Amino acid sequence: MAAGIDKARVRRLGGLALAMATGLAIAGSPLYAQGPGREVTVTIKTVKALDKLDAFSRADFYAQVTIAGGPPIVSPVAKQAEQIAPNWVLSKRVPNGRHTIRLEVFDKDLTKSEPIDINRLPNKRVLDFTIDTRRCSVGGFAQAHRCGDVIVRGGDENKKAEVAFTVDVR
Repeated sequence: MAAGIDKARVRRLGGLALAMATGLAIAGSPLYAQGPGREVTVTIKTVKALDKLDAFSRADFYAQVTIAGGPPIVSPVAKQAEQIAPNWVLSKRVPNGRHTIRLEVFDKDLTKSEPIDINRLPNKRVLDFTIDTRRCSVGGFAQAHRCGDVIVRGGDENKKAEVAFTVDVR
């Protein structure tokens, strides 16, 4: 038991209530089970082709998210679609603070995967932005966003798509 915590008060409040009220990680509480930090989740709501991506078939989209410079988190492939609503949920636990996120969309072909342009800036096909887990704010775009806002971005170059996604912190 942490110093300064009254055992009788813990019993009256219950471990979970005390953990939530004080931020303590008490065995058996969700805070204890998850460890320190927060879980950052990027949910890809929709991906829509804005031009012809493949000469002989429809696009087979998948997404890749890199959070806080960690290993990429890759979604399943959505087969044969010009527009999909996959609701891919890609998450990583990070310490509290500000972290970078990179979002990429690919078209899986028979021999290779090709990057799809989802960024309206010239010669930049990916989206790079930040999440502040303390303030629940998403930065790096012309407009300010909060956690849970649907963010829509589309590319302007060959093999382009529009992606709608949310960023959440738990």
